[in-house]
Amino acid sequence: MTPGRTRAIADRFAAAAGSYDEAATLQRLVATRLAGRIAAEFREMGMEAPRILEVGCGTGLLTRALRRHLPRAEIVATDIAPAMLSACRRSCAGDARLSLLAMDGARPAVGGGFDLVCSSLALQWLPDLDAALRVWRDLLAPAGRLMVATLCDGSLAEWRVAHAGEGVADGGLALPTLPRLRRTGHWDAESVVIPHADGLAFLRTLRRIGAGQPAPGHRPLDPGRLRRVLRRLEDEGGARATYEVAFGRIVRPARRGVFVTGTDTGIGKTLVSACLARAWDADYWKPLQTGLADEPADSDTVRRLAGLDPARIHPSAVRLQASLSPEDAARLEAVAIETDRLTLPPGDGPLVVEGAGGVLVPVAPDVLVIDLIERLALPVVLVARSTLGTINHTLLSLEALRARGIPVAGVILNGPSSPGNRAAIERHGGIRVLAELPPLPPPDVETVARLADQMPALATVEAASRSSVIQPASDAPDRKPKRA
Repeated sequence: MTPGRTRAIADRFAAAAGSYDEAATLQRLVATRLAGRIAAEFREMGMEAPRILEVGCGTGLLTRALRRHLPRAEIVATDIAPAMLSACRRSCAGDARLSLLAMDGARPAVGGGFDLVCSSLALQWLPDLDAALRVWRDLLAPAGRLMVATLCDGSLAEWRVAHAGEGVADGGLALPTLPRLRRTGHWDAESVVIPHADGLAFLRTLRRIGAGQPAPGHRPLDPGRLRRVLRRLEDEGGARATYEVAFGRIVRPARRGVFVTGTDTGIGKTLVSACLARAWDADYWKPLQTGLADEPADSDTVRRLAGLDPARIHPSAVRLQASLSPEDAARLEAVAIETDRLTLPPGDGPLVVEGAGGVLVPVAPDVLVIDLIERLALPVVLVARSTLGTINHTLLSLEALRARGIPVAGVILNGPSSPGNRAAIERHGGIRVLAELPPLPPPDVETVARLADQMPALATVEAASRSSVIQPASDAPDRKPKRA
């Protein structure tokens, strides 16, 4: 988006400040729903006075809804249009815990450390959705939340159909699909239908809220064609507008690190964990340990192979004897696994967390490993075998993780070199293979030290996990576009 277009959008919203609230039926409804989701999240966290940054506050619909739910919160409300901020100031008069700031949401002029960054129906106006989400996420404190609402593909379907019936382009924004959004975090969508007396009333509503800016390069319709489009929009009950509203949630981890999971059991997660811990000088934690009757604990293996100080190994929360899923092993020993108590161990340095089996392994009734991954909010490193069958297993695991909005930093392949499998995983999975481990005899300290030198830097892994579309490695074939 050019500076001129950004300014034009800001000017339209500034001009609409006086009429905005009266016409903003959709915006008021979405702000109320988003505020409810935010309040539920912070009640569960037990945080009554979060520090909040709101991007694109407009006249204060979300600001006021947040204040009703979180009366002790410190809120910094921002907008690109000073006239909107003035309207917000008037509507929130007397709020001593509210600060207002004129700011372009694409280039935030604030420091970080917020417990919550939120935005309601502003994201779709920014030039680069991915860049905005990354920038906003980086303003969060550890364990902070980014919670937004935006329009997604399918919105204003009636308006688009009416234009198509006349053989003309509607000039609306290009909106992301829900699968596309889910590459950035956890998203779900709701359909909201707003009735209007007729087509002209619908059009006037768009203009009164400042949303009439056409897409770049679109020329407005002449009056005759516009009247025909409006007639097509109307039916016997007037005109209606359907909006697909996507609600997103992205969590910044409580500390730096990754969650190492696999496409199967015995896939090499422990060896990869040892290599990453050695490469990053990281702590290690295996929250759920099974199979102690048959082999040494993975924690002991990682400590030995990575040469870690015992203080860097955090004790497993659950230790079970049988070589079964945690749920089945716990049932045999009459142990109740309290998954709500599985929280990241404290510490300032990076942490490597190793899971149990694959992403859909049962941990407890109604709880799978993927639920634990989602709760801990660490980006995932997925370990997969390199041989026949790995493409299917790896892509299925990636689909499961992305359906939950869990960031995936990349894949590590274990076994004989298979350039074809690697290329297929990168191309079809839209993911990067971070490293390949060759077939090995039982590894020792020297082997792990050598392999650790081949691991990507932690900063590289973190950057990859923050990117909504992770580019393949440079030696992989071009990846074909995703379904989005």
